[in-house]
Amino acid sequence: MSKPTSELLKRLRGFMQQYGQLSAYIVPSDDPHMSEYVSSNYHRRSFVSGFTGSAGTAVITTDKALMWTDGRYFLQAENQMDENWTLMKAFMPGTPTEEEWLSTNLPPPSKVGIDPKTCSVKKFKTLYKKLDSVGVELVAVKDNLIDLIWDNAPKPPSSPVFLHPVKYAGKSTLQKLEEVRKSMAEKQCKYFVVSALDDVAWLYNLRGSDVVYNPVFYSFAIVSETSSVLYVDDYKISKDIKEYLDGVNTVVKPYDAVYNDVKNLSGRTLLPLSTNAAISEAIDVKNRVVLMSPVQQLKAVKNDVELKGMRDCHIRDGGALTEYFHWLTTEIWKKGVVIDEVDGADKAEFFRSKQDNYVDLSFDTISSSGPNGAIIHYKPEKGSCLPIDKYDIYLCDSGAQYRDGTTDVTRTLHLGTPNKKQIDRFTRVLKGHIALAMAIFPPSTKGTCIDCLARIPLWNTGLNFQHGTGHGVGSFLNVHEGPCRISSGNRMSKYEMGLEKGMILSNEPGFYEKGEFGMRIESLVEVVNADVGAGNENYLTFKTITMAPIEKKLIDVSMLTDAELEWLNAYHEEVYVNLRRLFISQGKSDELLKYLHDSTCPLSREISRETFFNRF
Repeated sequence: MSKPTSELLKRLRGFMQQYGQLSAYIVPSDDPHMSEYVSSNYHRRSFVSGFTGSAGTAVITTDKALMWTDGRYFLQAENQMDENWTLMKAFMPGTPTEEEWLSTNLPPPSKVGIDPKTCSVKKFKTLYKKLDSVGVELVAVKDNLIDLIWDNAPKPPSSPVFLHPVKYAGKSTLQKLEEVRKSMAEKQCKYFVVSALDDVAWLYNLRGSDVVYNPVFYSFAIVSETSSVLYVDDYKISKDIKEYLDGVNTVVKPYDAVYNDVKNLSGRTLLPLSTNAAISEAIDVKNRVVLMSPVQQLKAVKNDVELKGMRDCHIRDGGALTEYFHWLTTEIWKKGVVIDEVDGADKAEFFRSKQDNYVDLSFDTISSSGPNGAIIHYKPEKGSCLPIDKYDIYLCDSGAQYRDGTTDVTRTLHLGTPNKKQIDRFTRVLKGHIALAMAIFPPSTKGTCIDCLARIPLWNTGLNFQHGTGHGVGSFLNVHEGPCRISSGNRMSKYEMGLEKGMILSNEPGFYEKGEFGMRIESLVEVVNADVGAGNENYLTFKTITMAPIEKKLIDVSMLTDAELEWLNAYHEEVYVNLRRLFISQGKSDELLKYLHDSTCPLSREISRETFFNRF
């Protein structure tokens, strides 16, 4: 159901006139750290538009309201926005970028406003250059205009910061600061402004809960050659944490003090791409060195302790997910039982919460039945969600934060009898998933170069999916982590980091039929040596660490090659061994052990294609 926005837009346009006769105002999704997920007081774009997806940029002119978002959210945006809004399908052929649209549709000397704290230094430069080329001025508006029309806006978060001990982190803060300072010296930089929330959390081995499902806290840091400053509100820092920071030669200052302190930096200053424009513009242009954050590069490659934690937590997480699916497939067939999508999500969370080292979910569970599965980032809500249909496809994309790692997994079930189209599409998705899982590639290969492997089985019949195939994942940090990824070539960035041993990424091809169903198979994979390659150039491959059965009912074995079938059976054997050991140690029921066995026993080619379909 869409949110009425006419009155909000009217009030906003009034302030646009008061603040310099603005012809347009840009409302990004971002907080001052360019976070993908933000605390509720930064949900400005959602507030003004009604669209609640995690990615999107709103542009409001004197007579139009436009929303740019990517393919994950097209259906959601269409459903949530009222008649005032026009959906701009980002990255699709024929869709201009925000700056292209503004430079084409606004006459000179129009003014375009934006809050510089919600715009990255890179985006601000792109906007300025494009608009200036046609005589349109980009105005950094000090006051956020959405805040002026947002009555009773949520208060900023105030949760305490806590320590992430070395037994989970694998490296001390002193070691990490030494590595960062080495990178600063290589770039001849005297200072480094740490802006991204997960970069700060990783660097100081600290965690928080300011952002739902992301164990981070609102903060900046400035690292110099011998010391550092952590900018975080004092009430979030305990005496023990202050003493810990003293031990790594780090002082604590108020969060907002960073904006004054950066004005006094006298020397080359490394600014990550995530730095907001308010900070970058406060630093002398000759001292700005805008590059990828060295922390991003360091934390993308997990150390041995982090890798072990990720593998271990995925066994526990897979056990919880398998227990949920066993519960669902049993309960849903009981007479009179109705389980809706929220009930399912809550039950999956319940089973996870019983696992060792569980902290929280890693994102809102996507529990979607039938046509809702086609909404790629669907979030079920009581009152509007569907009952889970025991005769249809059910997609569950879920994950958790554990003290020793972060999980993200999607499995697609059919609770009844699948039709031929569903089996064909799922098998093609599976073939793409296996092709990527089995890929062998040289070191430093960019994920965009191998993305097509996951799409070819769909491409062969003129089909595709409108989202990336893989993203990096943090270690008890953000579930979406750069700078590595696996995505289509038209989204390649010069800042994308090549794949290296020790990285963790997702492998998640899918297929979505609007109004019918959605299906996705997502597992996390570790980049490991492939034991091929001449000399010192060890080629790389992926090792799947997610431990959860893949729905065999939806697989047409005749469409699989021998290598694909061998991979699937070997994967299911590993799942069985790991989860059986876990279940026995936890004293789980014989019924659950039987469900695990039946879900992972090997497939064979003993039946013909016709017999395969006739069994349904």
